[in-house]
Amino acid sequence: MDSVPPPLADTSVAAASSGLRLTLPVLPAAVSRRWSITLKLVLITVLVGVLHVPLLMVWDTLSQRQRLRDSAVAEIGRTWGGMQTILGPVLAVPYTQQTRVPRQTVVADRVVQTEELREVKGTAYFLPQRFEAAGALEISERHRGIFRTPVYATELALTGEFRPDPAALGLEPAALEWAKARVLVSVSDPHALRSTPAWSQGGAEAAFVPSAVRDGGWGGIEAPAGLADEAGARAPFACTLSLQGSTRIAVVPVGEANSVALRGAWADPSFDGAYLPAERTVAAEGFSARWATTHFGRAFPSAWIEQPGREGLRAHVLAASALGVTLATPVDTYRMVERSLKYALLVLTLVFAVYFLIEVTSPVRVHPLQYLMVGAALVLFYLGFLALAEFAPVATAYAAAATVSTALVGGYSWSVLRAGARSLLVTAGLAGTYGYVYFMLQLQDYALLSGTGALFALLAAAMWFTRRLDWSSIESRAPAKA
Repeated sequence: MDSVPPPLADTSVAAASSGLRLTLPVLPAAVSRRWSITLKLVLITVLVGVLHVPLLMVWDTLSQRQRLRDSAVAEIGRTWGGMQTILGPVLAVPYTQQTRVPRQTVVADRVVQTEELREVKGTAYFLPQRFEAAGALEISERHRGIFRTPVYATELALTGEFRPDPAALGLEPAALEWAKARVLVSVSDPHALRSTPAWSQGGAEAAFVPSAVRDGGWGGIEAPAGLADEAGARAPFACTLSLQGSTRIAVVPVGEANSVALRGAWADPSFDGAYLPAERTVAAEGFSARWATTHFGRAFPSAWIEQPGREGLRAHVLAASALGVTLATPVDTYRMVERSLKYALLVLTLVFAVYFLIEVTSPVRVHPLQYLMVGAALVLFYLGFLALAEFAPVATAYAAAATVSTALVGGYSWSVLRAGARSLLVTAGLAGTYGYVYFMLQLQDYALLSGTGALFALLAAAMWFTRRLDWSSIESRAPAKA
């Protein structure tokens, strides 16, 4: 007699109106378990995507705080003095020269080439043959609300000598109006000059006055040059600029031979621009640096002319060769928060993976809403880090936010996972993850290498601890009652 397979488990639905009884089949426990694990993986993936919404809100808050900080720094710059770039001195000498201009005329139906003398007016510009700049920065900090920025005041001494050569520009020395020669110095923020600079040329002194912005972008201050009525003569000069500024100071090495020396009481200078210092010393009490450059390799000549139909050299071309120092902030708070946010997906994935492995290897079941609670605590870490870092050192803010987040997740895991060992595993793992992320934030240049190494190590650990798991058996195992 043929054996009759046992009937599938059923569920009955009574229809009161007709008295009929409908029997619906229920999936076997093994199939249900398999679908349960697959569905849980899908739900965890969806939850990670959902948690990106509050993470994006934290990114937006970070951007707003950065804009507020930049606005506060800009306001300090407007009132105290902004980033200063010193360009000059440049010698400007007007000239009038007779030039032969070709002309065509028609005589008896024939085109005849002739020349006529035409008076051409323009300005000849000469850069120094030797240029030196030296200054000591008196550095302090200014605040706007909770935001602050370094500012400085300095007496910048400019010395050197001119040796103008009109012949190099195709001009006759007699064509230049030496008595009308003026010297130009361009300052990025002239309103931050604390006193009227004096120009000393050949023993004579003259006061600088504001100059109009010229076609080439020249502006700032100017003074009578006080040159002799001759070309090629050595013309030593000296002037001192008493000015204020913030964040950065730069000098354009306008001479054929240049020496620039700057020093200040700031432990974290960033030397930048077209040239690095030939000599520098950086210590906790401050820095000192000296640059030595020549005119070889720069993008502008030592002299040029400007006249109708012939554009002169623009100021921004010279400014591109500036050298200087930026008073860098030792730790950029918002930059550190931004970098930590890039590891948010890694932290979420690791914690959720540990929860999932605990689920499949124990009778504990974690509801998706409980995953969401844990994810919310992980996301709040970044908001707490951002909020605390505006008032406390970055290391302290990070440690405090990480401690609160770890305590929240660890305490919640104690109730959800129903075992001290499991909750301690989650707590220790999360604390270690926060610690290693901070370690990577400090490395900067080696963050990618250390992060990649950590991922390989974590993957290797997961493979090792799950190498003996029989996933088929786990999927077919009937779920235990919680």
